[in-house]
Amino acid sequence: MRAPHLSAILASLLASGVAALLAAGAGRTAHAERMVIMDLPPPDFVLQGPALGGPRPPTGADLAAPAYLVGGPIVMVDGGALIIDAESGDLIRTTATGAPRDRLAIGRGAAQLVYEPRSATAYVADRAGDRVVVVAVGAALTERGHWPTPTEPFGLALSPDARTLLVTTVASRRLVAFDTGAGRERWQRALAAEPRGVAISPDGARALVSHLTTGTATRVDLGHDGATSPVPLSAVPRTRSGVALGAAAALDEATAGRSFARAGFTARFVGHGLALVPHQRSTPSQQLAGNERQGSYGGGFDPPIEHAITFIAAGDAGVPRTAAASISAHQPQATAWDPARDRLFVAGFGSDTIVVIDGASQAAPSLLGSYALPATGERGCGPQGVAIDGAGGAWVYCAVSHTTARLTIENGAISGGGGPGLGGATLTAEARLGYDLFRHADGRISGRGAMACASCHPEGRADGLTWRIEGHSLQTPQLAGRLAGTGPFKWDGTDPTLVDSMTSTMRRLGGAGLTADETRALAAFVTALPRPRAPARDPAAVARGAAVFDAEGCRTCHSDTVTTDRERHDVGGSLAAVDTPSLIGLATSAPYYHDGSAATLAALLGGRGLVHGMSDAELDRAQVADLIAYLETL
Repeated sequence: MRAPHLSAILASLLASGVAALLAAGAGRTAHAERMVIMDLPPPDFVLQGPALGGPRPPTGADLAAPAYLVGGPIVMVDGGALIIDAESGDLIRTTATGAPRDRLAIGRGAAQLVYEPRSATAYVADRAGDRVVVVAVGAALTERGHWPTPTEPFGLALSPDARTLLVTTVASRRLVAFDTGAGRERWQRALAAEPRGVAISPDGARALVSHLTTGTATRVDLGHDGATSPVPLSAVPRTRSGVALGAAAALDEATAGRSFARAGFTARFVGHGLALVPHQRSTPSQQLAGNERQGSYGGGFDPPIEHAITFIAAGDAGVPRTAAASISAHQPQATAWDPARDRLFVAGFGSDTIVVIDGASQAAPSLLGSYALPATGERGCGPQGVAIDGAGGAWVYCAVSHTTARLTIENGAISGGGGPGLGGATLTAEARLGYDLFRHADGRISGRGAMACASCHPEGRADGLTWRIEGHSLQTPQLAGRLAGTGPFKWDGTDPTLVDSMTSTMRRLGGAGLTADETRALAAFVTALPRPRAPARDPAAVARGAAVFDAEGCRTCHSDTVTTDRERHDVGGSLAAVDTPSLIGLATSAPYYHDGSAATLAALLGGRGLVHGMSDAELDRAQVADLIAYLETL
């Protein structure tokens, strides 16, 4: 049995990653092509439809909302900043100038922190260590203790009274509530796939969790011990062409022209009970078969990824209402809200910009302006955190350059500058360059710089979508943990090396192309990405599932430590042959098969995808459950 998994044609690195854009289109003139490339950039902020906010500035609990209602990698402490740096795993306290003052080792990959000023206590999510670390922030940074969590803690939020800490866990897909006084768990709730940020409302009644791949946020009713419900995020559909599809393209019929909300890294409440989630909109199939652009991702002529904010109001009878705004900040991964001025800061991780919105929780939010963050040497900023400084400005944490930047707003004008280096960088110089290139909206990688590798591979993972590419339906393959030693690359295995794959993909995306050294740097970064954490599963079931895997002959093709024979096989479907995919991180990479036709592992094993013949044996329910348990631990 060739346990197929769409990531299948695995390593097309950017092939699906940079998933999106144009190259030369059939039937278009060179002059028209140049006009497309010269299109104006998207506006910084445009509200689409009526606003949901209140008629006047926020008051009461909204005005007094503490910063710790939502976590992030940076908070303000005593005139300086407290920063958790994921690359080094260090908690760093800075001076008022941004220079490092002292640091405490937490753990590589540490994700977020919150800080409670009355007790001078910070709580830090140790993502790799499966714990929340409690830190006293005094004359020095001192670990007071830690609390074990389910697998892979990420997002943090403190209740207004600071008595409850909420923690999201990525691999285990759980939301955990801790009693901060007793240092013990209160309750857990199941979450949808790929949870990230969590935020609590100023009145303490609700929480909101963001997700990378579901197209939803999760609303949590804290008044009923964490009852949860999904909230769909805005995804404005593109216009369908109306061309009929053949049977081979049936997978696209329901999705052609549709957009999907993806990459929700953070959530936040502002005033008047309003919440928001910044994210991107992906349109993986712009045109139907017969009217699609063969040389592009998505099959259309427009950039298939846009960036947005979904605003969420409680609505009547508790049914949420949503409104959307388009935004120029590329890959908006971080926000900060200034209650005193009702001002929202949105950081574009891929564009090195901050967009500032006035009246964020009111009926007529408007753009104050945008600011381009400074580069440090040859490296861009890569903003992953923003913190309000109390004087109307903000501090920004730059994950790529390992610095801070500071913004000042006077008379409506935004100015700023960069701070000194924080130290602690662990990537090689080559891999650091690759990191900068991977997340950057760069015209050398895609036409108009509309796409970055991270657009379809947030955190080096997959967006959970199946893209229309050159007449085929091809799922976004996961990159993290799957690229080293797994060539050939692309879904059909036609590129012998990763550098070959990236080079051809950039050309297909309409990018001008990177230099040879830059392309090698990009390859160095993606091959160094750590494999995704596996969820905890019953060891007995995993052992039984491994036995089924062996008995069914799955290791014939999914062999070696990287679970691939590095060969091409005819398995049916839309491609003549496909590269054997690595199965590493299978739990996080749905849908499956190269065409994405199996939505879940259960569907894959039950033969409900468009690829068949992986095994002649019929497994009973218990064997399928055991095999899934094993596959999810790879």
